[in-house]
Amino acid sequence: MNAHCPACGVALEPEPGFYFGAMFVSYAINVAIFVSVWLVLSVLFSPADWVYLVALPVSAIVFLPWTYRYSRILFLYGFGGLHPVKP
Repeated sequence: MNAHCPACGVALEPEPGFYFGAMFVSYAINVAIFVSVWLVLSVLFSPADWVYLVALPVSAIVFLPWTYRYSRILFLYGFGGLHPVKP
């Protein structure tokens, strides 16, 4: 793997705190998913408590690939000083 991007020169090796910071972004995304699922269930269906206990972990597992990927991307663009380059 290259140490720097040949097109824009950005360092490709993450800093030591990168994954720790991305973990907090992932936590915020999961909280937003949990609140959204809870609101949809409570407003539209008003189910029993066991439905919440099943639906919230299932929603976290379903959105896990998306959360894992986009938490790192959002952390890079938001806090890492990385700016997209137009080709």
